[in-house]
Amino acid sequence: MPRAVSSTSSINEYRPVMDTTHSPQAPRHAFKLGIVGGIGPAATVDFMSKIIRNTNARRDQDHLRLVVEHNPHIPDRTANLLSGGEDPTDAIYDACRRLEANDATAIAMPCNTAHAYIARIQPRLTIPILNMLTETVDNIERNWCGRGRPTVGLLATSGTIASAVYHKAAAERSLELIVPDAKHQQYVMSAIYGERGVKAGYVDGACKTALLRALRHLARRGASVIILGCTELPLILEQNPAFRIDDQTVALLDPTDILARRCVAMAGGPV
Repeated sequence: MPRAVSSTSSINEYRPVMDTTHSPQAPRHAFKLGIVGGIGPAATVDFMSKIIRNTNARRDQDHLRLVVEHNPHIPDRTANLLSGGEDPTDAIYDACRRLEANDATAIAMPCNTAHAYIARIQPRLTIPILNMLTETVDNIERNWCGRGRPTVGLLATSGTIASAVYHKAAAERSLELIVPDAKHQQYVMSAIYGERGVKAGYVDGACKTALLRALRHLARRGASVIILGCTELPLILEQNPAFRIDDQTVALLDPTDILARRCVAMAGGPV
């Protein structure tokens, strides 16, 4: 259980210090990606797998260099944001600093909720933290706005929703973002944190049923693009551009896959 240590720091709006979208591609052999791992453990392994799957490689030497700081003891981000649990800022920063010291070119954090702390951490680093949330809304703007701007649904932890980091990213692209009501948000939290939730190692059964209830709720409210905004949720439902839910079709987006593709592109590989 998280310790009830009060956190008085505020979550500030984050604007990247470095514009990685338009930075020159580094030669792949020189690019080293640092990963803040353990938040959560299964999502870290899933993210690394997506980097490998999205790399056009014929031999070992064609893959990206990775350095991973895998620390599952970083305090729970949602507990801090919602109920004053132990502040994870310093622990996340320490992980980033070790990656920086290991000559990482850039840092990826396969945890949506952890992005609420980037504003405090980025100014203390000399390398960029790649913003998975910004990459996701940019992907929506590029690929899902051809016939008008869609209503975007967000399935995420209550901490991510409370921090409003996705809302800010969506607002910068003039995208309408909706989240589940209180009842259906409990289904999302059950799918993640429940006794048979994904953090407990389950990817089917009760967690999937709960997640589908929340997804159906967003689709019925008009969401045509739905972000799987907790890095463990794609372990339950995979990314799918045409996912059928009852008589509707929605696009399910996986931010970790989007970020993995971005990392491969930064390293000089095809998107």
